[in-house]
Amino acid sequence: MTISAPRWDMTNVYPSLESKEFRSAFKKYNTQLKNLETFFAKRVSKAGAKTNTKTLGKLLGESVDRFNDIFVLSGTLGSYIYSFVTTDSRDKLAMRTLSEFEQVQVRQSMLNTQFQAWVGKLGKSALAKAIKTNPSAASHKFALLEIAEQSKYLM
Repeated sequence: MTISAPRWDMTNVYPSLESKEFRSAFKKYNTQLKNLETFFAKRVSKAGAKTNTKTLGKLLGESVDRFNDIFVLSGTLGSYIYSFVTTDSRDKLAMRTLSEFEQVQVRQSMLNTQFQAWVGKLGKSALAKAIKTNPSAASHKFALLEIAEQSKYLM
């Protein structure tokens, strides 16, 4: 009598790595990153410590909201992909999908670093005032102040 290894049922997340639902979510992730890249290039990168406080608060809040959406989706996608890779290292589709995902994640990481640098350049005073003007920024006050502090150590 042989006993087969247990399998996880991941269909409550996506039907499969090849499903239209998974592909659609992966496409949405790419689109969210592209939109955030455009947002940074056209709006965030042009703002600084001398920008109107309400405008700065709005940019901070929108950035936080966009990053949160990206983190939620990428966390779901990543966990889903890793559930296949970690249980079957010979699954070529899962390995190929992981490689694709990791390449896209590089863009996310670069955007996160840009955001950290930008927040750090605002200065404590401008940042503190701007945070107070936006609910999303205010609810992430500790994280934003910590990002500003840690930005000193970016290379």
